[in-house]
Amino acid sequence: MSEYNQLKRRIDKSGFNGVKTAQIRDDYKPTGAMMIRSLTDSEEYVQRRVPFQEINSTWKIFNRDNKPY
Repeated sequence: MSEYNQLKRRIDKSGFNGVKTAQIRDDYKPTGAMMIRSLTDSEEYVQRRVPFQEINSTWKIFNRDNKPY
């Protein structure tokens, strides 16, 4: 299984919890940022700050089907 498909599966399994984008960048160096961009460009995945509008919030990526993110 390619790393890209592995990442998609990991995000899908996370459900409403999502996966931290910083963790993805660290786990898939040096292509992590490129993989995140590709997933969000496909419009199957979205990035959100969680919890919204708080100082200690973190960026996470979610499957678009898991509304509300």
